[in-house]
Amino acid sequence: MDKRDLGKSYEYDEINKRFILDVQLEDYRDAYSDWDFSPFTNRDLDEDLTEYLLECSYEIPMKYDLLIKFYILNQEINQKREDRSIKGMHNYFEYQLRRIKKNKLRVLREIVSYTFIGGILLTAGYYLESHGSESIFFSVLDEGLFIGGWVMLWEMFSAWFFDMKKIINKGKHFERLNNSKIIYSYGRDAVSSKP
Repeated sequence: MDKRDLGKSYEYDEINKRFILDVQLEDYRDAYSDWDFSPFTNRDLDEDLTEYLLECSYEIPMKYDLLIKFYILNQEINQKREDRSIKGMHNYFEYQLRRIKKNKLRVLREIVSYTFIGGILLTAGYYLESHGSESIFFSVLDEGLFIGGWVMLWEMFSAWFFDMKKIINKGKHFERLNNSKIIYSYGRDAVSSKP
C-alpha cells in the first residue's frame, strides 16, 4: 500500500515523516485490561487495543515511524497519570519483546531437537537397510525409521521457515511500537479514531 492510500486511513505528519495512530478513550484506564489491577506501569494493555496497534503497524510499511496519539474525552490533563500511562505502555511492549525472545529460543530448541532426532532416525534407517535381514519385520521397521526421520526434518523446516518467521516479524512490530512516540490530547472535541 502506498503513502497516498495509507493517507485515507491514517493521518500523516509531514514534518516528522510519520503516520499517526489515533485512539479515543474516555479515561486513561480504558487503554488497559479490565482484568489487570496492577499499577499503570505494570499493567497489560487491552487486547483489542494491542491488536489494533499491531494491525496498524503491519499495514504501514516499516520505513515510516509511528506516533500513537490518545484522545482523552471529557477530562482535564493529569500529567502524573499521563506519564505513568506512557511508561506502562512502554513496559508492556518491552514485556512482549521479552516473551518473543523466549519464544524464539523455544523454537530454536525445537529445531535442534527435530534435526537431531530426524538425523538419528534416518541414520538408523540407512544402517538397518544395509545391514538388516530381508524379513518383513526389518522392512517395516526400516520404513518406519525413514518416515519418522523425514517427518522430523519436515517439522524442523516448518519451525524454521514458518514459526520463526512469524515470531521475528511480530518482534519487529512490537519493537517499532515501543520506539514510537506516545502523546495525549484532551477535550470534548477530540476526533474519533479512523477505521
